[in-house]
Amino acid sequence: MNRFATSRLLIRPLEPGDAAGLFAYRSDPAVVRYQMWRPKDPREVRVFIRAQHGLAPGIPGVWFQFAIVELDSGALIGDSGLHVPLDHPDSIEIGLTLRTEAQGKGFATEALTALVDFCFRTLHVRLIHARIHPENARAIALIERGGFSRLATRRDDDLHFTLRRGHWERKQTS
Repeated sequence: MNRFATSRLLIRPLEPGDAAGLFAYRSDPAVVRYQMWRPKDPREVRVFIRAQHGLAPGIPGVWFQFAIVELDSGALIGDSGLHVPLDHPDSIEIGLTLRTEAQGKGFATEALTALVDFCFRTLHVRLIHARIHPENARAIALIERGGFSRLATRRDDDLHFTLRRGHWERKQTS
């Protein structure tokens, strides 16, 4: 089950037809100023999508990228990456990117909620981790609304946040 829906979104693996849309917003300076992946041309995106074919989320050491599609329009509005570290196979790192026109409409909150649910219920991880550039105030607010806690230490230039399964489960029953 690598595709799931919310009331307004379909979250599914990337497909070859996503390449142009993905490149368009991943080359927008306003979108990628805090992003780690900035493809240099459409070919790089096509190669990336082909490399994702046959992968599944939760494979240790591999970034798996989901497409985030608006159900009403069928438009690709963003993507989300999941990465299980080799040295911590019971945890997962999450990243989320939305094109400019999709921001500020609650899509990020809706996608994050669904992805967290997927990670805990389907992938059975015990911890979800997020790294965010300290100037990315909107992403920090999103992840904190999602129940993540900021770690006191910084191992690099990013802020680090975690959400533990037990904390998430308690929020689900309250």
